[in-house]
Amino acid sequence: MALANKIDAAQAAETLTRWLAGKTPGATEVKVTDVTVPSASGLSTETVLFTAHWSREGFAETQGMVARVAPDGPGVFPSYDLAKEASVMAALAENTDVPAPRILFTEDDPAVLGAPFLVMEHVTGQIPSDDPPFTTGGWVLELSPAQRRDMWLRSIDVLAAIHAVDHTGLGLDFLESAEHGGGLDAQLERWSQLFDWAREGQPNPTIEDAFRWLRENQPTDPGPNVLNWGDARVGNIIYSQDQQPAAVLDWEMVSLVNREVELGWWLFLMRHHTEGIGAPLPEGIPGPEETIARYQQTSGHQLADLHWYEVFAGARLASIMVRAARMMIDGGLLPPESTMALNNPASQLLASLLGLPSPTGETTSFIGNR
Repeated sequence: MALANKIDAAQAAETLTRWLAGKTPGATEVKVTDVTVPSASGLSTETVLFTAHWSREGFAETQGMVARVAPDGPGVFPSYDLAKEASVMAALAENTDVPAPRILFTEDDPAVLGAPFLVMEHVTGQIPSDDPPFTTGGWVLELSPAQRRDMWLRSIDVLAAIHAVDHTGLGLDFLESAEHGGGLDAQLERWSQLFDWAREGQPNPTIEDAFRWLRENQPTDPGPNVLNWGDARVGNIIYSQDQQPAAVLDWEMVSLVNREVELGWWLFLMRHHTEGIGAPLPEGIPGPEETIARYQQTSGHQLADLHWYEVFAGARLASIMVRAARMMIDGGLLPPESTMALNNPASQLLASLLGLPSPTGETTSFIGNR
């Protein structure tokens, strides 16, 4: 789901060159080239890819870089904390085997790219597409069934590795606070508040009923908090040519909460990209049962109450779609009378999981609306 990008590539090359010169003491002949602003960065942050060149002590150096830029106005979420993302990725990249990109810089001054941003190393590889979904086209479908299976299972192993991280030892225990959504109670409250903010006072029976059900049926013993990536899905992983996860991206929803929250999100997003859009599960990709079995085998942890956590994931994604619908209407990508906030693949699936009536209005997806 993408709106029109606001960053001009040519201007960004100039401003990034000046900015980088001040960030690299002792470097000369600093220059930024090959600036690219992907057309489908999303409704959240904007992405800028570029190559940095400089000389130091007579030797030329080159580094591919990626800037992740916070929205300079209203976004999918009420606020953005790039410093939090950067601290998590840096801790993982420097101290663990989790394939997190190396953080190179952070910048709070909006004068450079219009909003605060972080810069990470560029990791070579391919990312499964969300629009169109990788289940309907693209390089993933060009793989053999065995390769797709290998890609999927290795990705589940990455989830287990993230959850096994000693977050206290890495100095990430600040994520325990309610401010950062630490613990299941805080997560449920945080997403309920986001839904109320996103709907702007408008009724949304499906999501309202879902949050009511979630509160009434919340697991009483969710288990220990572990590091949750937050937006766990293959569309946020860069894969090398041999289908090995090379980099885990997009940590803006990172938190400390029980691992089932992460698995519920993973399972629901896969349901969204298959059943939700009427696409079959590509041959070779394991279904939910095998996915769960692989995670339990790798992590040594038995998952519980996964239906509740998948409903929670559905309520979260449907809430994001409420906000996305408003942004797309405001951006001219949807007509003012669009019913996307009420009826979209996420809300349809959510209603199905709970046996609720189908949402009213015409079903509208963000896919293809750009």
